[in-house]
Amino acid sequence: MCRWAKIARSAYYKHFDPQRQSSQRDERDKRIEAKIIEIAQSNNSLFGTEKMTMAVNRQMPDEKPFYHKTVYRLMFINGISSQKTRYQKPKFKHTTPEKTAENKLKRNFNASKPNEK
Repeated sequence: MCRWAKIARSAYYKHFDPQRQSSQRDERDKRIEAKIIEIAQSNNSLFGTEKMTMAVNRQMPDEKPFYHKTVYRLMFINGISSQKTRYQKPKFKHTTPEKTAENKLKRNFNASKPNEK
């Protein structure tokens, strides 16, 4: 059945084991996750992964510093993302012939045959 569902047998038994103790990583992730949700709600989800990592590390000084990929993973699981709009480069403005400068040099740049100019 595990082969049909394409999951590892260990994952199947891990899920149904009633005496399974949560690992230290799971406990730590729950603490970080609670802090991330609190920070995201306080600033309307304006922080991206890097800024959120700095905020979590600053607010939890008794823990070891957290890696930004850990924070990214937990933010992704909870659907928290930065809501800032991305910077868009200004577009080139097309001008009309009336707005462009007149040809003061009055040169003819068109050649009727090769090597003429």
